[in-house]
Amino acid sequence: MFNRVSRYVFIALLVALNSINSVLAQAPSSNSYNLGEFFIGPAGTSDANSSGYNLQGNLGDIGAGESSSASYNLLAGFTTDAEPTLLFTVNGGEVGLGLIDTSTTGTGTATFSVGAYNADGVVVQTLSQPPSNGPATLDPMTSTGPSSTGTEQFGMNLVANTSPTTFGADPTQVPDASFSFATVAAGYGTANQFRYNVGETIAESTESTGQTDFTISYIANAGPLTEGGEFSMDHILVATATY
Repeated sequence: MFNRVSRYVFIALLVALNSINSVLAQAPSSNSYNLGEFFIGPAGTSDANSSGYNLQGNLGDIGAGESSSASYNLLAGFTTDAEPTLLFTVNGGEVGLGLIDTSTTGTGTATFSVGAYNADGVVVQTLSQPPSNGPATLDPMTSTGPSSTGTEQFGMNLVANTSPTTFGADPTQVPDASFSFATVAAGYGTANQFRYNVGETIAESTESTGQTDFTISYIANAGPLTEGGEFSMDHILVATATY
């Protein structure tokens, strides 16, 4: 004779934006001129104007894409806005991981997108404590490892998984990998392996990048001593771009 204790886990997703401004290069200038946005080609200009007119023009642009090194970053194509931009969107709202006990694993997914234009890089961090139920908190997986029923665990990754069930997805570069470059951070990019540490970086790019879509795969397991009731977590993700 035994009592079955049920626990329900749900996660509410929140988002925050941040940026770090740093001087990476100085635009060529003198007493007579200042070049704020450069172009290479037979024709093209960021802007030409006076009190009577404003002109933007380009001619013969046939290339598109990005080229970079330690010393420069080149975006080929038509005239674009040079204003640095951070893109960060989170979808999912509340994510229910369902009822769990010592023989079942709760799973759930949520998605977010990140990009940073004219940037030196961007990171996405997780800043929330694991799901809690009053004073009780699910044990976070501080080291990367598999899901284990009967062991109290909370973890996540950002790739497609086949265990404990088929769920999640690998990152998607939008429109493709020639424009977008963000990747899953170390510890969160191996299928069927999960972890969770407050403050860790979960996704990143070391250069200006278009949009990358990520899927967070959550798992939760209960141990024999895990309290019954509802566990919840306001999951705060913070995107920080460096310019």
